[in-house]
Amino acid sequence: MTAVLTRPATTHFSEVMNRVKDAGLLRKKPSFYVIRLAVISSIALGLWVASGFIGALVTQHGAWIVLAFAVVGLLGVLSAQFGFIAHEAAHRQIFRNNKANDWLGLILANLFAGLSYGFWLRKHNKHHQKPNQIGEDPDIAIRVLSFTPESRNEKKGIERWLSNRQGYLFPFLLLFTGFDLLLDSFKGLARKDKPLATRMLEFGLMAVRQVTPYVVMTLMFGWLWAMALWVFMMMVFGFFMGAAFAPNHKGMPLVERDAKIDFFQRQVLTSRNIRGSWLKDNLMGGLNYQVEHHLFPSMARPNLRKAHDIVLKYCQEKGVPLVEMNLISSYRVIIQYLNKVGLSKNSDPFVCPMVATLRPRS
Repeated sequence: MTAVLTRPATTHFSEVMNRVKDAGLLRKKPSFYVIRLAVISSIALGLWVASGFIGALVTQHGAWIVLAFAVVGLLGVLSAQFGFIAHEAAHRQIFRNNKANDWLGLILANLFAGLSYGFWLRKHNKHHQKPNQIGEDPDIAIRVLSFTPESRNEKKGIERWLSNRQGYLFPFLLLFTGFDLLLDSFKGLARKDKPLATRMLEFGLMAVRQVTPYVVMTLMFGWLWAMALWVFMMMVFGFFMGAAFAPNHKGMPLVERDAKIDFFQRQVLTSRNIRGSWLKDNLMGGLNYQVEHHLFPSMARPNLRKAHDIVLKYCQEKGVPLVEMNLISSYRVIIQYLNKVGLSKNSDPFVCPMVATLRPRS
């Protein structure tokens, strides 16, 4: 008897992937990143030169220190922009050669953003594998935020106090994102899963990035103002990074620890898109197209907008809900969700109707 080979059923992901491939949206666009890095670096250099002039003026008139804070704040925003490109390098979005992506990511993350590339790569890969899955996604295992009542109940002391009020405090807590990432970066360098030489290189680049601005600002403004300016730059950097990443998944359905969900639904149903514009595409590092980024993580940023049209049309055809809203509305949803968890007395993490949509089905 002749064996009959049956062709496996086409999955949602393979169907939409074929459409994206046919549109040529998986091609790399290194020129986009080269030009962008040149522009951002030029602006950063110009701001440091401007801060030098301001430093000379501060010695004559203290009111100029306000302008110094404005310049340092802009440098914090640019540090986040370097961080976004490092994130894209980690996803192999820039070059075809993986080593080239890793070297660029390491330099940008450690020397320009001041965070460990190795720590970020390890943490972010785990997030992409199982976004919003309880016990698996590190992005919902945050010190001072709780995404389920169980997580809140496990916290003690100041962390519990903050979790109980997390919705109201959320905008304020974003200001400390940079310090939290810096602490995790140093802790990550203590892990022995990378060669010592690599960890020493990362530490050296991070030290240069964090110490040099403080030394330069001390020479221009004195050590006390330098400390204040460094802290302010870190707060702006952290707020900008947190505000760009937070709308992507927070307040979206959680996945139970043992749930089995196919790749396409896992990535679409747990991600939120932010309605784009030229400004948002640039300031958010393409993260406003979160659904498309999770489906095609190696896709170059300039292609995400075109991929969005394909994915949206496909989801409409198949009846798969794709969440998309404006930026302010996303923050409102996040704050409401965090308050619901923080103030809830219910121990069931799936009390929210949106969360309950991903209960395992028998």
